[in-house]
Amino acid sequence: MLKDRALEINKIIVLCFIILFISNHFALADSIGKFTDIKGDVSLERLKKFIKPKVNDPVIIKDLVITGELARTKLMLVDSSLLTIGNNSRVEITDFLLDKNTRRGIILVKTGALHTMAEKFLEINSRFEIRTPTAVIGARGTEWFTAIKENDETTVFSISDNIIVYNPAYPNKTVEVKEGYFTSVERGKLPKKPEAYRPSDLYNIMKKWGAEEALNGKKMKGNEEYCVRIK
Repeated sequence: MLKDRALEINKIIVLCFIILFISNHFALADSIGKFTDIKGDVSLERLKKFIKPKVNDPVIIKDLVITGELARTKLMLVDSSLLTIGNNSRVEITDFLLDKNTRRGIILVKTGALHTMAEKFLEINSRFEIRTPTAVIGARGTEWFTAIKENDETTVFSISDNIIVYNPAYPNKTVEVKEGYFTSVERGKLPKKPEAYRPSDLYNIMKKWGAEEALNGKKMKGNEEYCVRIK
């Protein structure tokens, strides 16, 4: 009797280990990136559970990354794209697929700010989108900074190459933003005409969000014409 009971307990223990192994295996298989840097109060909401991530912890689809005041974090995706999430931000990895030379990535910035350095993919079907409550920013590969104000107005700065911006309410009314220019998108309105910015202004804005390190001493293209109405 006792022997049978012991065998039953051993079977249950072995079964638990198998389930745990399979769960971990699928969690790693679903990983589309990892945390590479964490500063301050950073948490991760996954399947309605809150986790305190550590450097090298995986990121999977539908993860919601939340940063507190004076906090920020960096993610590296499997295609080597880099995301720097500023303080007081909520960013969700909505969708990500990498298949040979084709990539589909959708990152949702619910609040706060995000610096994006997307690896370039030449395949025509590849896309990388940052979405906010009032804007969609798309490119096959380039670098830009996105910040959301309290009224959901989105400001987008193109740092390298060109990006395409539109209000999801008007998907056929796109605006091309060249390197060194920015645009803003208000709720219910089309993107504003792109205007040039000073690199020093962008640096100060990114510093406000704790994301200035993403520039990494980068010498950005200056402009003879610039706008100072972006504070």
